[in-house]
Amino acid sequence: MARILLISHEPEAAPALIGEVLGDRGHDTVVHVVLADPEAPDVDYPDPSGFDAVVALGSFANAYDAGARAWVEPEIALIRRMTDDDVPYLGVCFGGQLLAESLGGHVERAPAADQEIGLVTFEHDDTVPVPGGPWFTWHEDRMVLPEGVDVLARNGSAVQLFRHGRSVGTQFHPEAEVPLVEGWLRIGSDHVPEHTTAERLLADLRDNEAQLRANCEALVDWFLSDVAGIER
Repeated sequence: MARILLISHEPEAAPALIGEVLGDRGHDTVVHVVLADPEAPDVDYPDPSGFDAVVALGSFANAYDAGARAWVEPEIALIRRMTDDDVPYLGVCFGGQLLAESLGGHVERAPAADQEIGLVTFEHDDTVPVPGGPWFTWHEDRMVLPEGVDVLARNGSAVQLFRHGRSVGTQFHPEAEVPLVEGWLRIGSDHVPEHTTAERLLADLRDNEAQLRANCEALVDWFLSDVAGIER
């Protein structure tokens, strides 16, 4: 059994399917919520050296917003420390964006046509056993990666999956499930673009529930076994 730290940036950005899959695999998880109190961000992270891997999830914040940098910068420093110490790291959406910045890249606002919400597919490296979709995504920003980072998947809108050593970042949300996204829609309904609706997003999640879970399992299993070296 591995011990895995899960970083949730807000209570509503919960581990969801990723947490369920880790539990099903018999692993012990510890959840650290950064913005349980938005007025007092908790950047006193557990020591990552005490864990076999770390997973950082999404956020309603934009990584480059001045108002968020007080807690974003300590987390980027933590990711750099984990990279230096060879602690396996999986960054999901916002967590992946912070990984990109920690490696010398940056995060930028995506053009309106490339701001994705809903189910996506992508072209991916056939050597990586991660399905090309469907995946749920919700992002208005995108990552610009430095040289030397292995891009494992992309589509016409953004880099979707990348790896550097024992660190992996995604732009999509493998943890997404109906109850989680229902919460996001209650908070961010004004961010749903005109070409879709909240009802359509939830219907697509329900229609693809089994496949989305299988895809999440494939990603988590690949990360744990091939990247982190954790045996099932």
